[in-house]
Amino acid sequence: MRLFRSLLLVLALMVPAAAVEPSEVLRKAVDSFIRPAFAQLAGRTVGLEKDIANLCEAPSATLLELTRQQFGKVVLAYSRVEFLRFGPLTEDSRAERMLFWPDRKGIALRQVQAMLAKHDETATRLAELRGKSIAVQGLGALEYVLFGDGAE
Repeated sequence: MRLFRSLLLVLALMVPAAAVEPSEVLRKAVDSFIRPAFAQLAGRTVGLEKDIANLCEAPSATLLELTRQQFGKVVLAYSRVEFLRFGPLTEDSRAERMLFWPDRKGIALRQVQAMLAKHDETATRLAELRGKSIAVQGLGALEYVLFGDGAE
């Protein structure tokens, strides 16, 4: 009897699973994960942009903390999509612009510190910032500005 049950179990497990079309798998991935994750990232970055503008307009410990919290939300949202090396992140070096990492030589930190030391106001204007090193354009650079020495 045990042998019969074992044989029946083995045969049941050998039945092929229903075939799933690759296009259906891709459609589900795009619709249920990729698009919502990028939409969340976009929403979080809009919130961060507003918080940064408010902080620059009227600096305060409260606004700095709110901006730091929103930064954390952006980092989490980005971490959900950063492994997707196709689509929007591959265009115009967006992945590198979002997060210049790994930075084994500390290039970003040195460049951000130099910009802050010089009070380089061109770094606050998008058109001019885009012309600067990718290392000073992303989350790593913003992390130093929000959490690094002198952030308060």
